[in-house]
Amino acid sequence: MCQPITNPVARSLAALAVTALASAACVEGAEGEGEGEGEPGQASASLRFGHTVDGAALALGTDTPHTNAAGNQFGVTRLSYFVSDVMVTLADGATLAAPGGHYLDHDTPETLALPLDGEAPAGALVSVAFVMGLPPALNDSGAFPSAPASSMEWPESMGGGYHFMKSEGKFIADDGATESYATHSGALGGVDYSFAVTLDASALALDEGASTIDVEMHVDEWYTNPTDWDFNDYFPGGIMMNADAQAILKANGADVFALGAVTHQ
Repeated sequence: MCQPITNPVARSLAALAVTALASAACVEGAEGEGEGEGEPGQASASLRFGHTVDGAALALGTDTPHTNAAGNQFGVTRLSYFVSDVMVTLADGATLAAPGGHYLDHDTPETLALPLDGEAPAGALVSVAFVMGLPPALNDSGAFPSAPASSMEWPESMGGGYHFMKSEGKFIADDGATESYATHSGALGGVDYSFAVTLDASALALDEGASTIDVEMHVDEWYTNPTDWDFNDYFPGGIMMNADAQAILKANGADVFALGAVTHQ
């Protein structure tokens, strides 16, 4: 049977020992609780493409409310295009991707949401990258047999495959008449005019769960920087057989896309 401690010094030492043991247990417990903390949860993501002109949301119509860098008044009646081989890279090196080609159409909202495969640890982003158009490995006639993507077929007489973009509308010509334009881009004569787009995403992050990353096409930027595009130089008529026009669109396209916000669900 344990005897009570009556010596004051012994009692003090015993109390200190108990306190020390309790403190050690608390620290050990806290360390145990901390194990696994700081490990990020899993994140998934999709891209959502949007379109602006002069900083405002694009509205399709036959009016000509916009002015490009060359001073042409214009409007947009159709905007459809392909992007391919999408990849989002996080700071830890993980990636989320949507391989292959993807048809996007301003007038068909469901085509503008592009889910990315898989999950990655939540965290800071580095970049969002994709190809504007279809690189040669994906640009095969018949690869997109179903409408509406099938409407993007490029004539076999010009090499086959698909249009990379159809941006169509009206503009006011130099003589004051309202004319139609068709900014149709694609491969021509064996030359690939698709191009890689890499957007800096270092200011953005994915939280745990599902997120949507907004990607914006600034439609007016197709017509400037480095070359101001005058609709009167190309339309009425067409540019599908015009290699110089295709090269200008590819060069101007470098500044067309930008990242918007990340929405966490």
